[in-house]
Amino acid sequence: MSKPYFTGPFAPMCEIFVAQKRAAGLVYDQQAMLLRMFDNFCKGHEIQNYTITKEIALAWCQKRPNEKDVTRRGRVGEMQRFSVFLSKQGYPSYFLPALPKHGETHTPYIFTKDELKRIFKRLDTLIPTNASPNRHLTYPLLFRVLYGCGLRISEALSLTKEDVDAENGVLHIRHGKNDRERLVPMSESLTLRCRKYLLAVHQSTPGDLPFFYTKSHSNYSKSCISREFKGFLWDVGIPYRGTNLGPRVHDLRHTFVCHNIQKWAEEGTAIYSRLPVLSKYLGHTSVIATQWYLRLSAEIYPHIRQICETELSGMYTDILNFEMEVDTDE
Repeated sequence: MSKPYFTGPFAPMCEIFVAQKRAAGLVYDQQAMLLRMFDNFCKGHEIQNYTITKEIALAWCQKRPNEKDVTRRGRVGEMQRFSVFLSKQGYPSYFLPALPKHGETHTPYIFTKDELKRIFKRLDTLIPTNASPNRHLTYPLLFRVLYGCGLRISEALSLTKEDVDAENGVLHIRHGKNDRERLVPMSESLTLRCRKYLLAVHQSTPGDLPFFYTKSHSNYSKSCISREFKGFLWDVGIPYRGTNLGPRVHDLRHTFVCHNIQKWAEEGTAIYSRLPVLSKYLGHTSVIATQWYLRLSAEIYPHIRQICETELSGMYTDILNFEMEVDTDE
């Protein structure tokens, strides 16, 4: 009889977890090795009911002597995925925020409500040009969609006419980050704008045409939108601070999230109960990535920090003191 691969306190759940991954078509050899390391590590701790406690999670994430950042991210990340699995099986486990990617230096720029008003007011004054006959219709809607739905620019530019349900107010994101598909509801005002836009520029166009299309009926490039955005910021007096400093188009997505968290905190809404919904809305792989916005929101709006601390207790402090991975994929 061969020796079991997992021999620690989480062995039965590790075997089920790895089996599920491999049944889905993944090789999962390197990851299984990292999981075995974690299972063996837990032999020195008291484990009850297959639960990863805060103490175990914090101990496992500690950087080891001469350990490379990429190695640490790998083993911590595997524990995180296992924690999510355990929680879904009914064994609530502690979630650590994700470790930052190597070389990530950008600090998100969160626009104020006044700055957004100035930006949209400028967009509403655009006029058509020979090179871009629909710019006065496209740009005001595109940037409102980015902020109003928290989309990545790549997701917005990939929308086709048939992906926009202007009757029910839903966007169909077919290939988000990590090729994740999702449906994104829109507000009534944004839905109405989409209807008007469809009537103005899509009356006789095929369903697979880009929703936001250029003069040649092709997709806009991210670099084109970024360049135009810098110009609009200049026009309304918001300085561009340089490469890796922004503001960037992607900061509209960050602003969308922070404004919602601020609103919930001020209204007394249970923020943490909303995070799983927000995570799905944004297309995050798990709520762990969404937790980072709690820290960012508290830094931008200090008056809501006490609200978050009261509701989330010790977990909030851990989020503040542990660097999170920023969603940088535009």
